[in-house]
Amino acid sequence: MVYTVRLGLVLTSVIVQAIRGCPNGWTAFNDSCYLVSFHKEDWSAASTDCHSYHGYLAEVLDSNENNFLTELVTQYQKHEDYWLGATDIFVEGDWRWNVNGQHLNYTNWQHGQPNNLHSHGEDCLAAHYSSSRVQWRDYACTSKHYFICETRGRWITFG
Repeated sequence: MVYTVRLGLVLTSVIVQAIRGCPNGWTAFNDSCYLVSFHKEDWSAASTDCHSYHGYLAEVLDSNENNFLTELVTQYQKHEDYWLGATDIFVEGDWRWNVNGQHLNYTNWQHGQPNNLHSHGEDCLAAHYSSSRVQWRDYACTSKHYFICETRGRWITFG
């Protein structure tokens, strides 16, 4: 009986300690975990890939998160574009986050962007990393870029 109680307490402690952090290969920031892809996809395929990881294309809600993503992509490929989870494909010029459907309250458009505001063709958002900073650009959703997945919540990790 004492052995069972002790084993139960040990297992409870291990489980409580394990419910923290992000899955292997993901990076934590605030209440989310982020994964930078190592391959390029079009926007739709990138979104599907993120869903297969129980996530979605990253949604940047403020400058702190944008600064975090700048630091994150610095660790990977430099001077590249990374798909994020916003589009204006439904109403031209009405940029919304794909998962929550909200307007972009925070933006970090590169000067002159979005540059396809009045004609369809560049309806998907990518973060462009250059000169040690990330700024946003609109691109054709069919172009291939790296991408950043995000997932919220806690994960159980055992390693």
